[in-house]
Amino acid sequence: MEAYGFSANRKSKKLGFHYYKDAGHFDDPSLDYWLPKLQAAGTSWLVIYAPDNGEIPENFITRLREVRIEPIVVLNYAISEPPSTQIFQQRMAYFHSVGIHMVQFFNRPNMRSSWNAEDWVKPGLVTRFIRRFADYATICVREKVIPLFPLLEPGGDYWDLAFLRSSVKLIKKEFSESLLSNLVFSASGCLNKNPLSWNEAGPAGYPPAAPYAEGVVDHRGFYLFQWYEEILRKEIGKNVPLLLMDAGLWDASAGIFDVVTRESKQQYLNILNLLQDVTLRTDGKIPSYVLSCCVYKLPTTESLSAAAPAPSGSTENIFTLNAKNLTEELSFAEKTKRALRKLNPVNLIGSIKKVGTNIATNIQYAGRYVFQGGSLKEYFLLPEVSSLFTEDQMNTIRQYIKIHKCASGNDLNEALASKNVIMIDDQALYPAYMLRQLQDRGCAVHTVSLQNQGD
Repeated sequence: MEAYGFSANRKSKKLGFHYYKDAGHFDDPSLDYWLPKLQAAGTSWLVIYAPDNGEIPENFITRLREVRIEPIVVLNYAISEPPSTQIFQQRMAYFHSVGIHMVQFFNRPNMRSSWNAEDWVKPGLVTRFIRRFADYATICVREKVIPLFPLLEPGGDYWDLAFLRSSVKLIKKEFSESLLSNLVFSASGCLNKNPLSWNEAGPAGYPPAAPYAEGVVDHRGFYLFQWYEEILRKEIGKNVPLLLMDAGLWDASAGIFDVVTRESKQQYLNILNLLQDVTLRTDGKIPSYVLSCCVYKLPTTESLSAAAPAPSGSTENIFTLNAKNLTEELSFAEKTKRALRKLNPVNLIGSIKKVGTNIATNIQYAGRYVFQGGSLKEYFLLPEVSSLFTEDQMNTIRQYIKIHKCASGNDLNEALASKNVIMIDDQALYPAYMLRQLQDRGCAVHTVSLQNQGD
């Protein structure tokens, strides 16, 4: 790795974040906005998703590296339909020329959805995958780019621990040290709705868990890297470098309509504090073989807010959350979550008809919500089907908008330009592309239930 101009010795600077998944944020204005926040958080790594059509601009990479942020590039290649090796080699040569040292591709090979149906059911899945992966990983090494072993889905359709163990055995057998010595492995730090300490004791701390067993402590959680490390050490004979990604992701299947719970917010802050501790102490709980811990998603106003600068030498840090705003926000979130559960998303028009009598209940508690200090723009994104609302229904919506003093309309661009977007909590009202863009832009989406909580 040193030969590539990249040092694995990060001096415990493990904190990273996941950047947007769309190609619309590689411009200078986007980086002008985010770069100071990334620096303030002490960021050393940034996961970047390369566009399917087009390339990451050289200037974007250059500006990151100027402030000592190491990009980790993820390529969205289909395992069953990869690019030609010639095209791939040209892309790796470009990456090396602009200062990209790490690339990841063919993610989640242990999931049925990552393959064509006919390829998934063929025998020898792991063998076929490793041979394909090795072809492209070898090109990376040749072009002086470090290939990352793909991210496995914890659990997965093919049990990830078994997939990893079989993969390493096969790489050792067929490719010896030529590939293994140039690989960096990765693990998901997704919480899967479990507390941060769920799998902290590692494999030695729990009885062997049967694959796909329910209701027992297993490896799926933030400390998954301990379970992977045991497999890698047994098969390779030494500790190998590993990246922790998707750290703090509460539920991998969560969409923007899943109200963030009190616990998930607290776990997110716990992870940030844990990483801050690692930079201050040599006995932190994240071992040295974990090069980075990339948190999902970008640093928020909450994670960067602090009542006052910490004294020199103090373990207090920039990840302190304003307690008053957190209490008010969580109060709103919990009540909205309870109301959302009562909505029948199938009976869309039937739910809308109740807006005249039921939205007032939501107004009573939604008014107590404070948007991240009250300084960010709020936009109520109305669905196109609002033309079907009765005049009384529209009047109650107008009343809601008036009380909250927020802009409103059907304009997606205005919503994307807002930091806080209010939507009706039935995603069937909005096109899928609209929801994806809001999520990729990082908008804070808050939903309002149209259903009476007593129904």
